Amino acid sequence: MEKKKISVKEFLDIIKGSPIIAAVREEERLPQALQSKSKVLFLLKTNVLTLPNIVQEIKAHNKLVFIHLDLLEGLAQDKYALRYLGDVVGIDGVITTRSNLIQQAKAEDLIAIQRFFVLDSSALATGVKIMQTAEPDLVEILPGIIFIHLGEELKSQIPYPLIAGGLIRTPEEAKEILAAGATAISTTSFTLWNL
Repeated sequence: MEKKKISVKEFLDIIKGSPIIAAVREEERLPQALQSKSKVLFLLKTNVLTLPNIVQEIKAHNKLVFIHLDLLEGLAQDKYALRYLGDVVGIDGVITTRSNLIQQAKAEDLIAIQRFFVLDSSALATGVKIMQTAEPDLVEILPGIIFIHLGEELKSQIPYPLIAGGLIRTPEEAKEILAAGATAISTTSFTLWNL
């Protein structure tokens, strides 16, 4: 049975009103994420056996759920897996470093977030070229803390809404990153989930 899928515009409206995304690496942290103010959860590591129940629980708390495809165990990374994740399991979108999966996710009407590591100027230039081909819906910049120093440059070179993720530790850093132009912040730090 196909689930109703959220549009990119609806997603952007949600994260503009609630820009802190709870990134959950360990399943033991899920209860804290469910009780947090975050309206969006990124599942960073999970498997095909526990995923349907986890997604059902997240949906019961009226939150959106995104799966990090590169870290999902037990499914091939192809269009059938994406169709299963969207239509049967009910995820709202995916996060991946792989351009081919961005295109396949979009073909299945899933929101596609390209995860992008900005290690140096060369990586930034290469990443921009890759994104021009993949055309993700959003881009997650890692480490997100660099947004404080490179926010304007990132926004000028990457024509997609930007999520800052990684090494963001304090409420002050989170506020500064949002002020620098990030659309949202993804964080595993439960102390930031209720900002």
